Amino acid sequence: MTPRGACPSLAAPMPTGDGLLLRAPPGWWSPAVVLAIADAADRFGNGVVEITARGSLQIRGLRAETAEACADALVTGGIVDAPPVLVGPLAGRDRSEIADPRGIAAAIVEGWPEGLAAKTSVVVDGGGALHLDAVGADLRLVAVDASNWAMGLGDKWLARVPVEEAAPAALAALRHLGTRRAREVATESTNPPPASRAPAEPIGWHAAGALGVAGAFGALEARTLAAFADAAPPDSLLRPAPGRALLVLGLNPAQGAALREKAAAFGLVTDPADPRRRIAACPGSPACASGEAATRELAASLAMLAELPPGIIHISGCAKGCAHPGPAAITLVGCDGGFGLVRGGVARDHPACHLAPRDIAAALKEWPTP
Repeated sequence: MTPRGACPSLAAPMPTGDGLLLRAPPGWWSPAVVLAIADAADRFGNGVVEITARGSLQIRGLRAETAEACADALVTGGIVDAPPVLVGPLAGRDRSEIADPRGIAAAIVEGWPEGLAAKTSVVVDGGGALHLDAVGADLRLVAVDASNWAMGLGDKWLARVPVEEAAPAALAALRHLGTRRAREVATESTNPPPASRAPAEPIGWHAAGALGVAGAFGALEARTLAAFADAAPPDSLLRPAPGRALLVLGLNPAQGAALREKAAAFGLVTDPADPRRRIAACPGSPACASGEAATRELAASLAMLAELPPGIIHISGCAKGCAHPGPAAITLVGCDGGFGLVRGGVARDHPACHLAPRDIAAALKEWPTP
């Protein structure tokens, strides 16, 4: 069982308010594998599957006596734990990608140093339509051109390295991560960051032959996930993606249009302009032991409003703000069953006022946004 402060995995589920939570790293899966995931969530958990902001997959509501069987079912389907080395969901398929990151990522996984902190993460970003600029990491490699990669540690950019040296340089940096030497190198660094890019949007049709959809606020009922996987062409691949999305790859435009129509009928988010995409909501109470208020019920009701204030609305069950760590136009923070309202800040900021859930819709209509 995973202690608080560590990351859940297949081998070490984490206790939450609704039981144990199991997390699997993202992969490119056949519809049959996704059907097995949905079946495992329905049989062994509470039937809720989540895709995280980083693109991992979670099964909720497991019990001590069912967690191992659930993990075994996923492993049998070909899903295994791996070091947290993330590449873009369209890696190797997107013609707008600067360079294919998969070989570098595989070399980092193979050489992953022992003894790193449990939450250590690496991003290897080849660019393209679904780049990973918004995904935080301890160490990141970003393609500058076909032959060179920029390497960053935290918010400092250390060096530009040729492609053949990218994986060895990353592994060397990982071995020093957290040490005084790593902090000194980061402090001394004067390398410029890679050029900024427009935000990546996973929802909708992609020229690489992929359709992106999402469950409301990142959550999917197992039966909905099963129906969606069953509707996907059998030779397609499904991939959880950063931004709490689910991509189906290997589609032609006609297949993409037909699958998008079915996804909408299942109640999935298929349009980037869907108001549910502007509301970031964690599981809240009672699913999360830290949650002090029900969040997703409030999120669903706010998404039905005729007008929402501009910007992101973050609904957090507690001051940790897991669903949206950065500032939001409006943040609603659970407290004793109600919510504190923060304007232009984060969940840990001091709220301007406290509101009962029934009063929030009216308050948002009147509340001035930044």
